[in-house]
Amino acid sequence: MFFLDLKKLVLYLETKITHFAIGEYNITMINDRLINIFCELASIEGLSGSEKEVGGYIKSFLEKLCLNPQEDNSVYQTKSNSGNIICKINGGGNFLLSSHMDTARSTKLLIPVFAEDRIISGGDTVLGVDNRAGIAILLLLAEKIVNENIPVKGFTLAFATCEETTLGGSKYMEIDKEIKRAFVFDSQFHPGKFINSSYGAAGFKIEIIGKASHSGLSPEKGINAFEIMMQALEGQTYGRIQPELTFNIGKIIGGSATNVVPENIILEGEVRSVNLKNVETKIDELKFLFEKAACKLGGRVNFNWSWDFTPFIVLPKSETYCMISDAIAKVGLTAEAVISAAGSDANSYNNRGIESVNIGIGAQNPHSNEEYILYKDFKNAFNIALELVKE
Repeated sequence: MFFLDLKKLVLYLETKITHFAIGEYNITMINDRLINIFCELASIEGLSGSEKEVGGYIKSFLEKLCLNPQEDNSVYQTKSNSGNIICKINGGGNFLLSSHMDTARSTKLLIPVFAEDRIISGGDTVLGVDNRAGIAILLLLAEKIVNENIPVKGFTLAFATCEETTLGGSKYMEIDKEIKRAFVFDSQFHPGKFINSSYGAAGFKIEIIGKASHSGLSPEKGINAFEIMMQALEGQTYGRIQPELTFNIGKIIGGSATNVVPENIILEGEVRSVNLKNVETKIDELKFLFEKAACKLGGRVNFNWSWDFTPFIVLPKSETYCMISDAIAKVGLTAEAVISAAGSDANSYNNRGIESVNIGIGAQNPHSNEEYILYKDFKNAFNIALELVKE
C-alpha cells in the first residue's frame, strides 16, 4: 500500500494503533510516531548554513516537553543562520546523543511515499533521512522519557549544523567539559552496525603559475602551466591507491584562450585514509612533485592543504564501544563494528577528545533521489537510543 498524501497516511495510521502500555514499545506505535515527526522535519528546508527553521522546530518540540533547549554561539565560526541546539536531560551527564540538522540537497518539493516496509521519496528529491531520521529518533526519545517518566541516566541531546559541508557545527559546538563520549545517529548502515573507525580527509589546492604567450607566434616565450601539471602527475595512480588510502583530483580550472599558452591552472582534490600518517605522506609527495616540475620549467607553485576531518578509531575495550555494543545486544541485534571512508560529526567529536561512534540507523542511499529507510530500522534505531540512556 502506498500513500502520497500525509493526511491519508495519518488516518491510516490511526486505524493501526490499537494499544500501548507504559514500558512497552509496541512496534506500530513507535513507527507511527517516528513517521509523523520525520515527515514534519523532512518538509522543512534546511540546507547547510540555513538550518534556522529546523532548529526552530527542534526547540519548539523540546520546549513543549518542558525541557530547556539552548542555541549555542557557533554561528560566529560556521556562518550558519543557526547555532547548534543543545538540550540537557537530567543535568546533561557525561555523554551526548547527536544528529545533524542540515541536508545535502533540498527537500523543498519532497513528496514522501509510504510503502509496506519503508519510506521512500517520490523520486524527484532526496527523502531527507540523512539526517532528519536521526533527529526524529532523538526527539521521540525525549518525548517518551518525559511523557512516561522513564528512569534515565543524565545525558545531552545535540543537534549540529553544517555537517554536510564542513562538519562546522560539531567542530565548534559549545559542549560542557563533563562530556566524555558521543553517540552519533547518522549512518546508512542497518542498526546493529556502528562505525568505530573512520578515514580522515585532507583537501588540497594547487595553483600553478606559468607565463602566457601566443601559442602560434611565440610558444617558446611562454611557460606552460599545463605542462607543469602533466610532469608533476606523470605516473600517478588515482582512486584507491592502497587498501585504506584514496587519492582524487576532482576539480581543474585553467587557461584563458585556445591561442594562449596557459599561464595559470588550479587543481583541487583530496587524500583520505584511516591512517593520519599515510595522508600526510601523500600530501608531502604531491607538494614535492609539483614544486620540482615548476622549478624545472621555470614556473611557480602555491600549494595549500588542510584537514577537512581527521581519522579516528574507538577501541573495543573503551567504555563507548562497550556501551553501544551492550545497547545493540539488548534490542536483540548483533553488534558489528565497521570502518567508514566517509566523515561525520563523530570525526569532529573524536578530534576534540570526545570518544565517539556513528550508529547505523538505516538511512539508505544518502544524498540520492533513491533514499529510503525501513520501518524496522527506524524502530530498532530508536530502541538502541533508549537502551543507551535507560538506568
